[in-house]
Amino acid sequence: MVYFICAFEAEARALIDHYRLQKDLSQPYPVFFNEDKVILISGMGQENAKKAAEHLLSRYPHGNDSVLINLGICAAQEKFPIGSLLCVKSLHNESESFEFKNVDSALEKVSCFSSEQALTQASNTDIAEMEAISIYKAVSTSFAPYKISVLKVVSDHFKPFKIKKQLIIDLIRVHLKEIETHIKQIQGETDGR
Repeated sequence: MVYFICAFEAEARALIDHYRLQKDLSQPYPVFFNEDKVILISGMGQENAKKAAEHLLSRYPHGNDSVLINLGICAAQEKFPIGSLLCVKSLHNESESFEFKNVDSALEKVSCFSSEQALTQASNTDIAEMEAISIYKAVSTSFAPYKISVLKVVSDHFKPFKIKKQLIIDLIRVHLKEIETHIKQIQGETDGR
């Protein structure tokens, strides 16, 4: 099973359409699913992400071959073009730091600051966003390290503005093949262990 946690439905919409997922109306969070994929929409921010990840763990059983992906948009240093799909290799906040055991994929690896609020200036990391560290902390004891991945698409260069839903959908839609390849690589690592 592959689990996705996205802050906004727009971040998940391309996957929902691509995999023809159905909406589960019985959940307190928006959940879309089929026989081997589940997408949970957490809402924006650390606390929402933490609660949503905990709900996912309590409601959806996961096995040894399960993979968890946090997919969403981010702000990035200007060297990363708008629309770039990036794979987080290290995750930080004001007081904690975590290193990922990423699979060997073609995606560019970056450092990420997981903020409590939208940032208007660059941090000491490559990118910044608002949910990943809470998700990682909630799921890290339930999934093996190589089965957790944070994928972010650059939406701005620390110049936050109101991003239209369609732009978010389009930014992610162009990366569906890369996201699928990344998942298969994680699953391949799982099969080989």
